[in-house]
Amino acid sequence: MEQKQLYHIKTISLGEPHAGETFTISHDRPEGAPSPETHGQVVYLPGAGLEVSLWCREENPRAVYHLPNEPVHTDSCLEAFIDCCPDLPDCGYIGLEMNANGACHCSFGTDRHNRRYVLDLGLPHPTVTVDRFTQDGAAWWRATCLLEQSLLEALYERPCDFTPGHRMRGNFYKCGDHTETPHWGSWAPVERVDFHVPHLYGDLIITAEA
Repeated sequence: MEQKQLYHIKTISLGEPHAGETFTISHDRPEGAPSPETHGQVVYLPGAGLEVSLWCREENPRAVYHLPNEPVHTDSCLEAFIDCCPDLPDCGYIGLEMNANGACHCSFGTDRHNRRYVLDLGLPHPTVTVDRFTQDGAAWWRATCLLEQSLLEALYERPCDFTPGHRMRGNFYKCGDHTETPHWGSWAPVERVDFHVPHLYGDLIITAEA
């Protein structure tokens, strides 16, 4: 496998433009077709949480599901798996999966099997905002979700006031199991069609405001 990926999560004050660092989904599994061009950004908003935004060049994304925790990975799907506190043993990572309807599958746990929906934990389900836009004559869609600080603190059972240098781990994905051209792309490479592989996550480092 390649050297682990590194991404910087910029700290941005509420109300300021979200000009964070951009990453690209560039590792496709050979079991599928090439994934559509996909980029993303995560910023830390002190007191509010982590804002995750991913955008994809797709004219007609498959979008069948509308309800919380439906199998949106079979639609055209943008995903972020983030472990906010990897130095806490056996804690877990958030799995956020979003389609072009704004439907979201959100769970928390240590691996594929040992996890629960945040709703089943008595916590609020994240809200996803979707917008569509045209860039250089091509159609794109973007999914944005704020993982609220109160949610993070409930999941990790500790304060989540992240300071510069704090290390998270995670990966970002573009998939579509039941699309016309099934595909499985990732930011950090994976060894097979399986995204629940925290040992292969890249490092996500909180940086200070500019």
